[in-house]
Order: sequence, then C-alpha cells, then structure tokens
Amino acid sequence: MLNSIKSKLGQSIRNKRLNVFGLFFLIAFLILVVTKLSETYVETIPFNVEYKNLPEANVITLDSVPKVNVTVSTHGFNLFSYYFYDNSYQLDFETSTFVKDNTYIWLAEKGTYAIKEQLGNSVKIVSVTPDTLRFPFGKLSTKMVPVVLKSKVSYALGYDALNGIELMPDSVKVIGAEDQISEIAFIETVPFNLNNVKTNVDTELDLAFESTSKHLKLSEDNVRIKAEVEKFTEGTFEIPISILNLPNTNEINFFPKHIKVAYYLSLKDYKYVTPNDFKIECDYNEVLASGKSYFTPKLIVNSSKVKTAKMKQNKVEYIIIK
Repeated sequence: MLNSIKSKLGQSIRNKRLNVFGLFFLIAFLILVVTKLSETYVETIPFNVEYKNLPEANVITLDSVPKVNVTVSTHGFNLFSYYFYDNSYQLDFETSTFVKDNTYIWLAEKGTYAIKEQLGNSVKIVSVTPDTLRFPFGKLSTKMVPVVLKSKVSYALGYDALNGIELMPDSVKVIGAEDQISEIAFIETVPFNLNNVKTNVDTELDLAFESTSKHLKLSEDNVRIKAEVEKFTEGTFEIPISILNLPNTNEINFFPKHIKVAYYLSLKDYKYVTPNDFKIECDYNEVLASGKSYFTPKLIVNSSKVKTAKMKQNKVEYIIIK
C-alpha cells in the first residue's frame, strides 16, 4: 500500500515537470516566431490581374489571366497574410492604361501607385514585373448560329419519330469579339445516344462549346430536345404517270403507265392517305434538252402525314409516234 502511494506521488511530480517543460518550450517558440516576424524581409508576391472599368462595348481577347509579380520589403507580420489568400490587383482601364492599335497598355511605372495603395503604407515596393502588360481587345458583338444535334438514335421495330427530333431553341447567340465570333458557323450539342426507342423523347441537352477563347459566351447553355414517337407502317399505291409539256403535234407511247410508290407514315394516319395525295410527272422538255431516250420520273407528295415515300422504278421508256 505504501509503495503504491510513493509510486503515484513520483509519477505526479514527473508529469508536472513535463508540463512545466512543455509550457516553457511553447513560450520560447512563440518568442522566436514573434522575433522572426518582426524582422524585415524582401519577398516576391504574385498578383492575379482583375479588370475594372472596362468599357461595355469592348471585350478583352486574352486567353489567360495575366499576373504581375510584386517584390516588396516589409515586416514578416505583413507578409504572413499574403500566404493564405489569393492576391489580386484591380487594374483600372480608365486611369491605368492607354490605347494603341486596339490594345490597352499598362505600364508598371504608372500602376505602382495603385498597387502601393492596395498594399498599404507599411509595405515598400521594390520592383514590379513585367514592366508592361498588353490587353488586346475587340468590339463586343453577337451572332446567331444554328444548333446541330450530335446524336445516334435508333427506334424499335415499327416505331419512328412523327416529326423528327425537334430542338428548342434551334439556334443560339454567340457573344464576344466580332473577329472571333465570325469564325463560328454552328454549335453542336454533346453526344446524345438512344437505342430501341418506342416512347416520346423530352429532355435537356448541354451544348458542347469548346471555344479557343474564354471570352466567348452563349445565350443558352443547353437546349431542349423533343420527339413524338409513334407506331409506323408502310403502304403502297399504283400511281399513274403524267407527261408534261408534250407538244400538240407529237404523240408518244411510254411504259410503264403506272409506278408503284411505297410510303411510310404513322399508323394512326394510315386511313387518311389516298392515291390522290401522290403525283408522278415526266417532263418532255427535259428529255429534249438532255437527249435521253427515257424519262426520269419525279414524285410529288401532297400530304404532310407521309414521312417518306419512294418510287419502285426510276425510268420511264418512251417512243415518239409520228
């Protein structure tokens, strides 16, 4: 029992000694840090350039954010904060630049004062590099371009889109410098793939806009795509051939007199389509001009309900009867 008490008492004394040692070590470390931070240092601090008072009609065409490296002399306390925050320099285009050849030019010797104001009086600026920054700019403009759907859509057997795939909107505005947007002819969507489709499609799709310039923007980030999918079927009709522009003095015999037409449409519209919705015409003037010994028939479809139609024959033989 006595030995146990002596052991605990000794342990307690040793722990107190360790605690006192740790306290003195911490105090010594803090004194060292304060001493070091009180000294004067020369360090180079990078600053990202941010734009201020840029005229609304102009757009900077640089592809990267410029930086200025500011070498300063100051106490360690002042430098300490710059290691924990993103540093930025507000470049005022009204007061800190001049224009030459469609380029804003900033000179370090003139911009140093603004940087000094931002850093405060306790910091001495030793140097600023680079000594010149150039900001080419263009006139802000807009251009309407079509949206191109980049898709691979396959429908289930017997199904199809009634009016194809619709894009809303089908065109967007490109906003940026006039000389840059003039090179853009269209904007593609991100890839859109569907297989074995038999129900309606209605979804949003992002635009794949990978411009070489970060300063070009679109009026829309995405478009809506819709497709009304229905059961489809095929029908056929025998359609008589009409000869156009045949002179009254001529008489011809031609073969065949009818051509079979296969057409594709929605099953619900099948009963509304008749042979009168189709015409097949041959132009006599065309064979006179070309010297061909046969007509090339042309199919005319007069029903919006028919999605596609195709003739089973593409030549009509003829003989002139005198």
